[in-house]
Amino acid sequence: MSIIDKKGKLFGKLNIIDLIVIVLIVAVVALLGLKLKGGQEGGLAGEGQPVVFTVQVDGVEEGVYTFIRNELEKGPSQLIASGEMLEGYVTAVEGTLIENDDAALRENSYGGLSSVKYDRAGTYDLVFTIEATVTDNLTSKLGTQEIRVGKSHIVKTTTFELENGTILSCERLGTQ
Repeated sequence: MSIIDKKGKLFGKLNIIDLIVIVLIVAVVALLGLKLKGGQEGGLAGEGQPVVFTVQVDGVEEGVYTFIRNELEKGPSQLIASGEMLEGYVTAVEGTLIENDDAALRENSYGGLSSVKYDRAGTYDLVFTIEATVTDNLTSKLGTQEIRVGKSHIVKTTTFELENGTILSCERLGTQ
């Protein structure tokens, strides 16, 4: 018995063309499985990259600012999202006291008025410094949030959470 018979079948049962098609289908399914399962640690664009970014949160009560400042004196506060610890830490906070009640209209990107910003006397505008590693270089994601200047951002750690922040700056470390 030969490997390929007179009819062109392998071992008398399988056509050589059919075998090639089966091997190609298995290879494609295997590659898709690796992509979907996360064959790379850092997502489709490769491993993550260290970043340092700042987030401003306006109108924070004095007691909350005092608590956060005291917590950060003990050391950096680790970020969390969806119940999971992230590779990121709030390392510093600076607060600016709002001394007078003030209302200001904000312009949108089209030159029109989009919202009213109201500063209440006795509250603080806080700027957080955060050091982290984005999980995907392409999307710049950290947990569930993208790190891009101008985007809204929730600063959520193991000990505090503040919403309505805005990313002011972002520096990717180690870029050329």
